[in-house]
Amino acid sequence: MPITQEDIRKHYDYYGITQLDDLHTSEYRQLVNGHAFFFQDSGGSLRHTFSEEILATNKEQLDVLIEQLQAFREIMNEASEWQSDK
Repeated sequence: MPITQEDIRKHYDYYGITQLDDLHTSEYRQLVNGHAFFFQDSGGSLRHTFSEEILATNKEQLDVLIEQLQAFREIMNEASEWQSDK
């Protein structure tokens, strides 16, 4: 079954997700720590919370994913001063 806008809205409502670009880093950290985006299942796999898609099943796969995230980090914008924890 395809994901609908209603499904997305329910997920956002459940986790209290608003506009990510309006969040202070501490609020974003709370969402991440609350597993709003990712969780580890009982078998140890990393899953996407909304779709439950498996993203990595072992440490090497997770390392590859982290490498990709680090590459994305290099080209992303800095946090605005009002958003930053630093």
